Amino acid sequence: MVRILGKLMQITSLIILPAAIILQLIFDDPDTNESELERAGQDVFGFGVDGLLVAMIFAVCVFYLGRVIEGYAVKQ
Repeated sequence: MVRILGKLMQITSLIILPAAIILQLIFDDPDTNESELERAGQDVFGFGVDGLLVAMIFAVCVFYLGRVIEGYAVKQ
C-alpha cells in the first residue's frame, strides 16, 4: 500500500509541470500585454513564470518524497 502511494506521488509529480505549462499557455494572451515583461495570464489566473517555477520546485519535492516513501516500503 505504501509502495503504491510512493509510485502515485512520482507519477503525479511528472504530471504537475506539463499541466502548469498548459495552464500558463492557455491564460497567456500576448496581444493584451502592456509590458514585455508582464504575462497577461498572471493577472487573470495568477499563474505566470513565477507560478511555473513554484510548480517545478513542488513537483521535484513531491517526486523525491514519493521516491523516499517507495524505498522505505521496499525495505520493510
